[in-house]
Amino acid sequence: MDSNNLKDSKPESEESNQPFFDNLTWLSTKDAAVYLRKIRKDGQPSDGAIRTAVWRGLLKARKWGRRLFFKKVELDRLLELSLI
Repeated sequence: MDSNNLKDSKPESEESNQPFFDNLTWLSTKDAAVYLRKIRKDGQPSDGAIRTAVWRGLLKARKWGRRLFFKKVELDRLLELSLI
């Protein structure tokens, strides 16, 4: 291996200290539920609460295939405005 490549890469310990959602731009329905702390009584992420927010027009979803995806920036905006 080239020594220049080793200098550019971060040690694994630094990468593991970063929060999971900081590296993501798009979140799936389940990830959005966890990020917005929409949890059912049984402890599972509530996909239904996220889909209801889409149906009510509070969240804008993009669809790839049969799955919905959400921009993290838009989820942050909802949290700041306390709409969800």
